[in-house]
Amino acid sequence: MTARGTAAELTVAQRRAVLSSDPVTGELSASPAVCAALRAKGLAVEYGRVRRHYLNGAGLAVRERLREQPLERPSGEAGPGPSPGSVAPAPPTPSDAPGPSGPPAPGGGGFDAATGDGPEPAEGPRRRAAAARAWAGVLEIRRVTGGAPGGGDGTAVPAPWERTRAVRAVSLALEAAGVPPSAVGGDGRRTRTGYRVSPSEEPGSVRVEWLGPSVSEARREAGERLRACARLLEERGWEALLYRGPRRTPFLSVTPRDS
Repeated sequence: MTARGTAAELTVAQRRAVLSSDPVTGELSASPAVCAALRAKGLAVEYGRVRRHYLNGAGLAVRERLREQPLERPSGEAGPGPSPGSVAPAPPTPSDAPGPSGPPAPGGGGFDAATGDGPEPAEGPRRRAAAARAWAGVLEIRRVTGGAPGGGDGTAVPAPWERTRAVRAVSLALEAAGVPPSAVGGDGRRTRTGYRVSPSEEPGSVRVEWLGPSVSEARREAGERLRACARLLEERGWEALLYRGPRRTPFLSVTPRDS
């Protein structure tokens, strides 16, 4: 069994690789040698035909510990880098507050999944392809980070980061499936009919509504549209229940599935 490395055992290059890993997915962008060393220490896993490396649970825990301490060169280590006792700032920790940003697609830039509360996103093949790549990245991360409790298909349930950033994750699941998001103009008025994902009062859940410039028109089609959203989300690892709010306006309460 591979021994688990600790923060104190890492070289400066390995520490920098851990600290600069993708804040959401844990993907490493270091050299193959550094990635292989972290894998040998039990802190990273290799996945996919293109040999991408990601921090596993132990690696993510080491990253959190490294963020709480200065980055110092181990005694006697040679090569370029900070001198003994120097400190390198850790990358900022991503906010847990809901927002329009979705998870970066592994291997290529970030993707801002529309929540339905921002400006109208650009349309066309390029954005659809970006959403598809981001969703493929989510499936990779689900496989890497452990999968369903007790075994089973690792892609069938949301990964840990999806559970802590459910607004972003649910927005990506819907947009990648081709569901149009709503949008809001600079004056605060809705400019487009579609889904809106927002935090829920219930811990661990989010709310999905169907909104648009014409309240009456959006309400007429909301039931059918939300039922379709529920089916899509259930296929993507979420539980979605349809409820009626004030004036019998329908909405979905969405929670991550555990198995």
